[in-house]
This record gives sequence, C-alpha cells and structure tokens, in this order.
Amino acid sequence: MGVITDEARAWAQRPFPSYAVTVSRTDIRRYSRAIGETDPVYFEVESARSSGHPDLLAPPYFPYTVRVQAAHLVAADQLEPDGSATADVPPLPTTKAMAGETVIEFGDPIHAGDTLTLDKRIIDLFEKEGRTGTLVFVKTEFVFTNDTGNQVFREEFTRIYR
Repeated sequence: MGVITDEARAWAQRPFPSYAVTVSRTDIRRYSRAIGETDPVYFEVESARSSGHPDLLAPPYFPYTVRVQAAHLVAADQLEPDGSATADVPPLPTTKAMAGETVIEFGDPIHAGDTLTLDKRIIDLFEKEGRTGTLVFVKTEFVFTNDTGNQVFREEFTRIYR
C-alpha cells in the first residue's frame, strides 16, 4: 500500500477549466444517426416543436460527446497510448488503467441552440489491495449545465490504475 503520493494528491485537488459548447442541429443529427436513432424529434425541427420542444431534442447520452471532445482537444503528443489525455492521468507508479463504475443522472432536456458548460473535478482518490497488487481508484465528476444554469447531465466515472 502507499502508492498514492503527495504529488498525486495535489494533482487530484487541482482545478480543471470549464468547457463550453453550443449544441447545433448538425451535432444532434450526427449523433442521432451514429447511434441509430430514428425518432424525428432528433432530426426534424417541426417534429420536435410539435412534441413540445423549442428545437431539435438531443438524445439522452449526447453530453458524453461533449466530454470526449473536451478531454481530447490536445495535440497527439499529449495523449497516452490508450488515447487518454496525459493531463488526465495521475502521476502514479502504475502502468495499466481500466474503466470502473459509471453513475449517470439526467436533468433538463438538451436542445439545439443550448450552450452546455462542462465542469470537471476529482471527487475521490483512494487505493485498495487487489489480487495483482495495489489498485488506485480515481473518481471524476462531470457536471453539465445549460445556459440557464440548470443541470442537464451528471456523470461520476471511476478509472482504476494498477
């Protein structure tokens, strides 16, 4: 035990910049097509409006694309071999990473024209002894709000390092 260093604890406490993006109709249509959606509220403005939406509706997991975009808008030399942004990898004496638990909460619906702001923070950093040695768990929270400040999506993602 004792893999988490003071440097890693300081890394986990640092602030992350907010990331904002305005959702376009094209973004919603591309994502909807990519996941195989066929509901016209994701493609046709009139269908969305007749269903009570101000513009095209984004499918429930649409914010994930914003998270991936925000995390990977870095030069190739700032990426790890697995594609993770180097700045998102804690300074630990580990060589492997794997996905752990993901918890998602949905909030207000997202529509074309909304500006989403993503705020990210590390909410937990701890270690456990596993069969193959010490495992380090990094739990990150991603909160998405719209232009009125209402939460539209919240994700807690745990990455496990060994």
